[in-house]
Amino acid sequence: MSLLNSGDGPSPQDFSLNKGKNSLLFRKFKGFVKERALLDGVSSVLVALSGGPDSICLLHLLYLLSKTQDIKLHAAHFNHMLRGEEAERDADFAKKVCEANQIPFYLGAEEVACFAKEKKLCVQEAARILRYKFLKDTAASHGIEAIATGHTADDQAEELLFRFLRGSSLTGLSGIRPKRADGIIRPILFARKIDIVRHLNSHDIPFVTDSSNIQNKYARNKIRNVLLPLLQKEFNPSIVETLSRSAYLFQDDEDALNHYASHLLRKVIVYPDKNSGTDHLPDLVILDTEPLSQAKSAILRRVLLLATELAGIDRGKILSDHLLKLEHLAMERSPSGHYNLPDGFCASRIYRHIAIFRKELCNLKNGLENQLERLKLIKAPGTLDLGEYLGTITLTPRPMSNQEGVNKLGGPYPRPLFIKLDANTFPLQLRFKKQGDRFRPLGMKEHVKLKDFFIGRHVPKILREAIPLLVRGSEIAAVCGIEIGDEFRVENGHALEIIWQPSAFVKTIFSLGGA
Repeated sequence: MSLLNSGDGPSPQDFSLNKGKNSLLFRKFKGFVKERALLDGVSSVLVALSGGPDSICLLHLLYLLSKTQDIKLHAAHFNHMLRGEEAERDADFAKKVCEANQIPFYLGAEEVACFAKEKKLCVQEAARILRYKFLKDTAASHGIEAIATGHTADDQAEELLFRFLRGSSLTGLSGIRPKRADGIIRPILFARKIDIVRHLNSHDIPFVTDSSNIQNKYARNKIRNVLLPLLQKEFNPSIVETLSRSAYLFQDDEDALNHYASHLLRKVIVYPDKNSGTDHLPDLVILDTEPLSQAKSAILRRVLLLATELAGIDRGKILSDHLLKLEHLAMERSPSGHYNLPDGFCASRIYRHIAIFRKELCNLKNGLENQLERLKLIKAPGTLDLGEYLGTITLTPRPMSNQEGVNKLGGPYPRPLFIKLDANTFPLQLRFKKQGDRFRPLGMKEHVKLKDFFIGRHVPKILREAIPLLVRGSEIAAVCGIEIGDEFRVENGHALEIIWQPSAFVKTIFSLGGA
């Protein structure tokens, strides 16, 4: 057995990878790579090299393949700074293996524990994020086309169980894919860990062991060390192979669902559309729910999943519970509803539409209420800055020859408004909606609750608390962008024009209501 542990080490010649070209594992490896088209059109590969048996075996098999195919091999090791001297040993070992076989080697390191604390992540998730960032940055800086990781059939089984226990949808149960769109490949996903270790030992290829893998403080380690052995012993001796096959079947089902759902998504997506170009708002997707009403639940949920991914949410974080609640949001008759999603996003029902966007946009006033003392009293025409989301309000005196016409101006919200301009117009007060606010809209004899006015004008609920109001005394002179108070109608040929220019996000949400 050629196992490298903390106190010993191989002789320099043991680092050679130029052996085992006639092995059964290498033949299976070549077949899997060809069947899955993992290296088609690829001339350079970066191996994620931890120094453990899986990554060393991956490096070995790719090294042998590079001798017969035009593939330039590179390797990268990432030190998570979690295991002290053992981590330094692993980095040194990985470097020596690459030097002995003339493989370009890149080393990265990061304080994962600090990053996890800063971002409020578990250590394993933080390690994954930083490791993949390092690998992708390294590949990009050296023009390397693919990144190969040493995931095995055992990892596939662990991943399926982990996601199943967490409540994943079909996407999650599809497990680890052999090839991803971002250039990451898993060439030994077919292989059992026990066969990998046997292969390395039979050819005297050394590797290191990570002592943290036997600690059961992490859920994945418990699945690997406790649950899988129990299932294998008590229920199915071939549980790893069974779960691995299931993952491939789920992947085929997943691809079929994606195919049909993608066609429907193109029909129901309102924003971004083909006219948005490259100027569309990031992190915002809007769907029309009407065409979705006839879709089967599986297709509907898949459309919603694709929409969340398009908005910028990590697909792996969308669980079955999220999809069921999104489905309810899409199918319910209520014109409003709200639901939080992973990665700082949320979904809102806005009449017949669903909008998926970042939660921070729900607070459109964004601390503006703290500045209202500065903005509160408006003593003269000019421009008011209401911040990133609410934009500006510009007040401009205008002569008016057609008072009746200007009082009947229509158009989509937010639209220009005109109120009478006389000696009593100023000062005006800027504020937002309060509990119990009442308003007498243009042309009406009675006051109505401002809440009922918003509902009647189909103003999306998520905007109502952030609509600027211009008030004189106890009366609302203008609900900016929507309507003026009747007693402020233009009568004397002089008007104060009110132009509210909010952000593109607010304008887009406005368009989902009505004018």
